[in-house]
Amino acid sequence: MIVIDAGSPVPPFERSRAQLARRIQDRTLAVGSRLPTIHRVAGDLGLAAFSIK
Repeated sequence: MIVIDAGSPVPPFERSRAQLARRIQDRTLAVGSRLPTIHRVAGDLGLAAFSIK
C-alpha cells in the first residue's frame, strides 16, 4: 500500500515512486505482481493523474 503524507515537501509522485522501489528492493512486492494503472493509483490516493505521450 502506498501512503501519501500531505504535509511532506517531497512531491507525491516521488514519494509513491520511492515507496514502490522500496517494496521491490525488500521483496515485499512479489515477483510477477500486477500493478494497478496510474489512473487507478491516483484515484485511490486522491491525486491527479496524467499521461505522457
